[in-house]
Amino acid sequence: MLRFISRVICCCLWLGSVQAAGSVQQEPAFDGSPPPPAPLRAADPTPETLSATQLPPAPLQAREQPSALEAEVSRLRSRALSVDPQPGRVAREQARAAWLLGLLYLHGLGVTASPGEAAVWFERARALGEPLAAAGLAWCEIDGCRTAPNPAAAQRWIALLRRVDLPRAQYLQWLADERLSPLQLATPGLRGEPAPATPAPDRQLLLSAARGGNVHARIELGFESISANRPAEALEHFRAAAPRSEAASANAALLSERLRVTPPARSSASVADTFARAQRNHRGEGQPANFVEAIRLYRLAQNQGSEPAKRMLELIFSRPGPDGQVDIAWMQQLAYLNLSSGAPALDSTTVRRALRREPTPLFDMLPASLRK
Repeated sequence: MLRFISRVICCCLWLGSVQAAGSVQQEPAFDGSPPPPAPLRAADPTPETLSATQLPPAPLQAREQPSALEAEVSRLRSRALSVDPQPGRVAREQARAAWLLGLLYLHGLGVTASPGEAAVWFERARALGEPLAAAGLAWCEIDGCRTAPNPAAAQRWIALLRRVDLPRAQYLQWLADERLSPLQLATPGLRGEPAPATPAPDRQLLLSAARGGNVHARIELGFESISANRPAEALEHFRAAAPRSEAASANAALLSERLRVTPPARSSASVADTFARAQRNHRGEGQPANFVEAIRLYRLAQNQGSEPAKRMLELIFSRPGPDGQVDIAWMQQLAYLNLSSGAPALDSTTVRRALRREPTPLFDMLPASLRK
């Protein structure tokens, strides 16, 4: 009986192991191919929405750099305000820096224009020993940097300036007298009677300042010549000041254009000889008249600076013949016309409005590098 029960149990165990072995699946053979990709889910982004490109970084804000002139102003201020000024070279540098700062504030270069601030720097420059500061203080009295103009008070500074810059002192003296003259002419005497007329500013001061090289005096003489209808003389004054004055250079260019002045290529004797030859051909003196040669010589004389030749050509071509060419009868009528007298005339009022002065009588005292 026991033997039978043990056989039954063995049979049951064998059947169970067979059934378990039949339910296990065999592993597929390895073929080396990569595994299939995992299926995409609805919540995943599509490949097209992905980008490997990096966004560029935000541009850096460029820091504003001060201009060269502003940097120079800062350097001058630092130098001028140095504590405990020392004798010798350092003191001179401090005085010079204060003087230049005054000029920059007066003209609004690198800083906001402030005549009052300019006067402060002129005073500091004077205290530090800058002799040219007297020019700034004189101008501030004439023009009124901080108070009403008081040209009479400029005398003490002009007297000091004479020792270091005589031509500028002479010009400022002339300018102060010119500013004072209208005021005194309009002032009655103590008893109500008209005050004696004040003499006009001494023109000799202006002439002396110009001869000494003061550009503002030269410019003023140019304006005076324009008012007197002497444009050629005015042009010479402007040209003399042009190398050191942009205003004078611009005036010379404008006046040259208005007058159409061409610098003579030859001596005045040579110009006169060319004009005389043109007249002989025009009139037929000692030779047959030759109008073609006469016109050629008139043009040559005009190019050499002859005003009579210029006026003759203007007259010749002012009345052309029916065919548009030179009218022979008109040429014959002009042959004995005297054009050697007279001077070129300008509308002086219009020209004066177009001409320029420098901003102040001190503008040329700024170094060229600071005037830009």
